[in-house]
Amino acid sequence: MKIAILTTTFPKNKNDKVPKFIETQVINLKKNYPNLEIYVLCPDNNKNLDIEVNKLYTQIRFQYFYPKLFQTLTNNGIMNQLKNNVLNYFLIPFLFVSQMVSLFKLVKKENIELIYAHWFFPQAVNAYIVSKLCNVPFVFTTHSSDVTIVEKKIPFFGKNIIRKVCKNAIAISAPSKKIIDLIARYFSEEEFKNVKTYVIPMGINTENIKPKIIKDQDEEKLNILFVGRFSEKKGVEILIESIYNVKQKLPEKKIKLVLAGDGDQKKIYEKLIKKYNLDLTVEIIGFVDEVRKYELLYRTDLLVVPSIESKDGDIEGLPVVILEGLYCKAIVVASQYTNAQEVIKDSEDGFIIKELNSTSLAEKIIHINNLDEKVLNKIKLNAFNKARKYDSVNNAKEFFEFLNVS
Repeated sequence: MKIAILTTTFPKNKNDKVPKFIETQVINLKKNYPNLEIYVLCPDNNKNLDIEVNKLYTQIRFQYFYPKLFQTLTNNGIMNQLKNNVLNYFLIPFLFVSQMVSLFKLVKKENIELIYAHWFFPQAVNAYIVSKLCNVPFVFTTHSSDVTIVEKKIPFFGKNIIRKVCKNAIAISAPSKKIIDLIARYFSEEEFKNVKTYVIPMGINTENIKPKIIKDQDEEKLNILFVGRFSEKKGVEILIESIYNVKQKLPEKKIKLVLAGDGDQKKIYEKLIKKYNLDLTVEIIGFVDEVRKYELLYRTDLLVVPSIESKDGDIEGLPVVILEGLYCKAIVVASQYTNAQEVIKDSEDGFIIKELNSTSLAEKIIHINNLDEKVLNKIKLNAFNKARKYDSVNNAKEFFEFLNVS
């Protein structure tokens, strides 16, 4: 089967500092189902990086604005770019039209049999248009609140666009049931029975990663880790404040918080670190590649994912790092806004915080610190067994079935 994967987030090569969860999905699919012929269509950006050529997939980049210097809309996520500079709204029509034309050309040239779009706008909308023009079926994955944001950003027509696209997709997937439920609100109960939906978290790379695992020899230290994009919905400010609270209640404990990532909130984090005098406790190490990420996950005691709902309603689907943390036998602490409760059973293979604030998070960290080592080891083993469901082979199987629903 020839598949065109449409996305705005995909690394040009190994040195590209963008999330790699879609690339991981593509690699898992191709390695487990070699008969798939995959073309990845993605907008170019203003980074002067070479496009990697490999035997697993064909990567195609299209230019949507001239000069290239101004192609910034997809850097660090479209929603983040729109928040940072309202002038980026001007780029949306150019991205939309260029993507549609490029997809049309790709479908015709390569005789594509299925279009697979990641995120609703503009990808799923363009997949629908080209699907109609070329009589080729399409599916799409919605990763967070990207569907509902269309209704907010496109008055009067947004709801109709959502209904039309969803009705014509042969299948829709989302990383959590919470996201599927958001889509269901646009349909009557009877209508939604005819929309094929799948809850499939994005998978993890468990075949190629061979990190050097170096455990911290200081048993008195509590290592805490955050990995992710530095954006409002990630809730890192709450995490930093909670570390201050933990230090007040456990003054004798050596605590180390590592923030791995990059983004526009970095300066805010740095100000909080100075405000609470945490310069020796909290370290921002920047973006890490996949191998380095796994090394950090294996070394840490706690992986904290304190996501919130942002002011404009942006929420998580299910961060892949939660599954990676479980697989690496880290103790995962996640807020309910991550939807981790759909995977984690609280206090059995991880911990869920329902009412997230700096006090409740600090209390949870202290509670875990006080647990018996045998209890912690049992939780880690349970976490690993839970995460195996999302490894390279099992997750590829789920997505392969999703792509073959027709």
